[in-house]
Amino acid sequence: MKWPVTSGDYIVGNPKSPVAVVTLASDYQSLNLKNYAICGTCFTENFGIEKVIVNVLSNSHISCLIVCGKESDHFAGQSLLALAENGISTFGGSKKIIGSEGVIPYLDDIPATAISRFLREIEIIDLVGTTDPTVIQQAIDSCSGKERSEAPEISMPEIHEHSWKKYENEVKQNVMSKIKKG
Repeated sequence: MKWPVTSGDYIVGNPKSPVAVVTLASDYQSLNLKNYAICGTCFTENFGIEKVIVNVLSNSHISCLIVCGKESDHFAGQSLLALAENGISTFGGSKKIIGSEGVIPYLDDIPATAISRFLREIEIIDLVGTTDPTVIQQAIDSCSGKERSEAPEISMPEIHEHSWKKYENEVKQNVMSKIKKG
């Protein structure tokens, strides 16, 4: 299986490294980090996080995810941390990140089993807001590759940039309710 399995704004380092790095809205290339499997941005609380989950789970060497950099307008970092802390709610048939501050924090394009595996097997290190390359590199270097118990899934879904459109009405309602309150 070709890895990474889904497209995105990232660079691949050493695929055998136990570390994935998400720099949120910060430019990962300017940080000059090393010793990671994959390093890239994540701007959205839905398909952006889904792409991170898919690419991390599909590499059995990765056991640590560092979430760092400047937060995005969609609260992708806060949503990833909320996911790690609170999981998802499947009430109403959607998979919503509990406690996310994002407008559309739904992970409906990947199976709940993949989300559960991600939460069980991947250690998430919170460096949200940190853009100091020395601090981030120390976190990368401190991650040890612990053995993941489950084999990667044979196929992981492709997450498309238009996945969010199914939530378009909800986004409009959310925006309109904020305008009315303001």
